[in-house]
Amino acid sequence: MKVRHICAILGVAIAVGTVVFMQGLVATNDHQAMAVAERLLREVPVANEAKVAQFVIDYRPNGRVMQGPPLVACVAASELRSRNDEFRIKDGECVVTRAMFAQRRLPVPSVGTELTLIGRKKTHYLKIAAVIDWEKPLRGYPNCFVSAETAAAIDEEWRDWEPKTVEELAPGFTSDAGRNFDRAKALLLWAAALTALCLLVNSLFLSIEAKRKEIAILRMVGMTRGGVARRVMGEAIGLTIAGLVLGVLASLVLLEGYVACNATTYPMGMAISWRHIAICLCLAPVVAVTAAGVALRTALKVKPLEAASNRMPRKKHLGMLIAFACGFGAFVAVEVWGSSLMSAFVPSKEWPDAIVSILPGGVSAFDIEKVQSGVKGVRKIHELAPLQVNLEPLEELPQRGSGMKQYRNALLLGSDWLPEFRFVAGTREEAEKAIREGDNCIITEMMARARKLKLGDDLKLDCGRGLKMALKIVGLVDLNWHMVTSRGLVRGLNRMPVNTDGPVFVSFDTVEACDARPAMMVKMTHLWLDYEPEFLKEHGAFEAGRIVEREIVEALGMMTEEIEENAVRLHSRDEVADGTLAHGVEIIGSMAKVPFIFILVIALGFVAMLVASADSRKREFRVLRAVGATKGQLAQVLIGEALKVAGWGILIGLFGGALVGWLCTAGTRAAMANWGIPPSFAVPLVSIAKGAVGAIVFASIVAVPTSMAIVRK
Repeated sequence: MKVRHICAILGVAIAVGTVVFMQGLVATNDHQAMAVAERLLREVPVANEAKVAQFVIDYRPNGRVMQGPPLVACVAASELRSRNDEFRIKDGECVVTRAMFAQRRLPVPSVGTELTLIGRKKTHYLKIAAVIDWEKPLRGYPNCFVSAETAAAIDEEWRDWEPKTVEELAPGFTSDAGRNFDRAKALLLWAAALTALCLLVNSLFLSIEAKRKEIAILRMVGMTRGGVARRVMGEAIGLTIAGLVLGVLASLVLLEGYVACNATTYPMGMAISWRHIAICLCLAPVVAVTAAGVALRTALKVKPLEAASNRMPRKKHLGMLIAFACGFGAFVAVEVWGSSLMSAFVPSKEWPDAIVSILPGGVSAFDIEKVQSGVKGVRKIHELAPLQVNLEPLEELPQRGSGMKQYRNALLLGSDWLPEFRFVAGTREEAEKAIREGDNCIITEMMARARKLKLGDDLKLDCGRGLKMALKIVGLVDLNWHMVTSRGLVRGLNRMPVNTDGPVFVSFDTVEACDARPAMMVKMTHLWLDYEPEFLKEHGAFEAGRIVEREIVEALGMMTEEIEENAVRLHSRDEVADGTLAHGVEIIGSMAKVPFIFILVIALGFVAMLVASADSRKREFRVLRAVGATKGQLAQVLIGEALKVAGWGILIGLFGGALVGWLCTAGTRAAMANWGIPPSFAVPLVSIAKGAVGAIVFASIVAVPTSMAIVRK
């Protein structure tokens, strides 16, 4: 068997095997759900008569306020006897599971650490007495246990625990460990098909050039163009079938071995994803026919007169150039797509430096006024009054499970300070004057785009309890706000959804007019502020935030005992931005690994290309050796060819991948049109540069030893 055939078969096998192995791992994880649920009931039992309540934990690893979704504690007042231990929980203490912190991949705090639990009514403090060695989080299942006496002292909304069966719990563990593979399965299949196609095309191009004289002779003795096509098609299908069979068998053997080595994690044994094997079987002939179609034009160009030619086969780099360009282009497309989408979620610099939440109860307006004059290092500090109000007409939001109906809504932000937002319609002076003088508002360009609103239109609100309002739009601002309002705990209050169509900037009077709650129930829960530039430069965003937060706590603590019932948290815009970017990079990086791994597989094609190149240059190499060229110098010629092809492939892949990434971004944005996400095109040059270096390294890893082995012969 020729080297080009071996490379093509291995490439197809690795591509198919990766899909079958990864999706088999997902199926294997799903297969364990019943066993995991049984182990949960055994390891972390909950008494039938237990009471449960939900709390948000103010947990600060390494002193940093957590960014992202809140850490949730499902607290149960229950006696706790696990399989190995019996826990006697004292008053004011709690026992937690590792799963509580696994939901956010956080380190488990040591025994004796104080947890801050924020309820709907006040803040509570419990000391960790023990940690249960259970690591798999399950939404709604208790992950923190207290005594009946402690529960009685916590004045919150406790409800009766509804005992769960294994069958009810099992779906919560489905695709738990394999969920990331499952999310990327479309990209995985696409990348695998592209990889197999590229290596097949490379092999067919090399094969046609190597057999050019043979094809010419067959044409001279009567073979038709259809015969040539059948010959190329047969080679493509044969290589594909061989790679398919090898890939499926090898992946199943590897999966069985992996599961056997992790018998504790997979007590139910291996499960096979027959669906994805079937998908590979269906895709295989499509890939083979496509590859043959690409190569057929070259084969049909062979003329019968070439049968008399004695020339050596030409160097044929086109197939490998296409392969490497497609592989690197797929990587670039994912990076551009992800970065372009993420750009709309990174908080705008025009947003104030920080939001401070005083939750759950808030404090009086009198206390806020005193805080405004008692905090050092702050240039501006103002009250921020958030209120989510349903949009008119009511439009129900899709939601999981049962519960109160939730509707599309606007996040009213009342303040006597309008930050230096960038206006795209209206002027700042006129808008500020208008919102002070009446029930007018300023909205974001995103909301205007999503709801087809413009300057001068009315934003219609259904405030509940029969109260409806219409706010005239007096300004549009260009502002990314999603993450900063979420991390600042500004939305999702008063049993409202965490999703919103966007912030709407109004006066305090307008917020009060739209608030259907009794005035006695409304307290001040948020502040927003800007630092003194010198203070921020001296301390940095993280340390400045901790200093100001401590000063606010001290000021409120000296003035009122209400602060004991609240948790004060400062959320820096720059920390939120860093967290958003880091999370985006993590997601994009995970997705980009799929095509990048296949670049390594595609690099196998350099073996076939270099062997064919050496065959085409035998005479030239013999002459060079005769005049004194060393084997190392001949190897350098072949290595140079490989790196040149890789370089051009990277260059072509960069532009092609950027175009595909932008088209994917436009398609994704169209599917999310009701979010009002703006069109954007971002090319992460640093990530792409690292990928280009990695691709060159892959090419070198294959080309150098292959070239040395060739010249030794």
